[in-house]
Amino acid sequence: METETVRYGIVGATGYGSNHADAIDAVDGAEVVAGTARSEESIAPFEATYGATGYTDYEDLLEREELDAISVCTPSGTHAEIAVAAAEAGVHVLSEKPLDVYLERVDRMIEAADRNDVRLGGIFQRRFAPERWTARQWVEEGRFGDLLLADTAVKWHRPQRYYDDHWHGQRDLDGGVLMQQAIHFVDLLQWLTGGIERVTAETATMAHEMECEDVAVVSLRFENGARGTIAATTGVRGGRERVELNGTEGSYNSGTFVLEDEEVDPELVEPPCGTGLEGQIRDFVGAVREDRDPIVSGRDARDAVEVVLAAYASAELDRPVHVDEVRDLQERT
Repeated sequence: METETVRYGIVGATGYGSNHADAIDAVDGAEVVAGTARSEESIAPFEATYGATGYTDYEDLLEREELDAISVCTPSGTHAEIAVAAAEAGVHVLSEKPLDVYLERVDRMIEAADRNDVRLGGIFQRRFAPERWTARQWVEEGRFGDLLLADTAVKWHRPQRYYDDHWHGQRDLDGGVLMQQAIHFVDLLQWLTGGIERVTAETATMAHEMECEDVAVVSLRFENGARGTIAATTGVRGGRERVELNGTEGSYNSGTFVLEDEEVDPELVEPPCGTGLEGQIRDFVGAVREDRDPIVSGRDARDAVEVVLAAYASAELDRPVHVDEVRDLQERT
């Protein structure tokens, strides 16, 4: 369908779904035609802004609209149900992060997309920045030397009301700071380095009343032999996030590149489709039109979920967990 406009729907059109709609609106070859929200009142502004048809049930949207693709922007633990239904209807799916909160659900999404020959993508828009494409290229070229350490810190604040009477922080719908906030940076670490092999984690709930963790510290062993850490919380004020790679010949730290102790100003590598959420959606629209996998396919987006679930298992079992153990561990529980 390379010359046709991709007819796009947003499931969960309020909240961050409106960011998807704005991005789609800015992409040539795509048109927002419909969306869903929980009530007619809440979908009305979406209808007025985009001239789109509003629904309160995603099944009605899939049945009544001739859609090519949807973005799934509902609570994380509902993604698989919606994505599988869309795939069965022949509709391509771009899911917000994480794909879902249990591996069995994620795999159902991937299997449904394969079975119905539709594209499945997962949102990790923080990959789509020139400095990160540059850092990944430098790792692949060996410009940092042998990678010894790779770390991320995600030190954010969420008020208690974020978790009160809502899906945030509930295990079946969300998870804690690792699954909801830090997963962006877990994805960056594994993507930049080539993969995470083993985790040793401690988690705690220290600053909020919630079901899941708001503090996590994870020791990492990467597939390339490097070591690293994840430190994450939603309980502090004044904190920031960072991603850092350290090798025998140089380092990268959230925009700063160093070679042999000297800061350098590299020629940055631009993502081929543009930056941020708009860039990732532009790539997904291209994948639909060109019948190819998106840059962040469902299988790619699965990796970060698997790492987080390995960290959860490690914290519960009080031992190191290899990432490839996760499916067996989940099947036993």
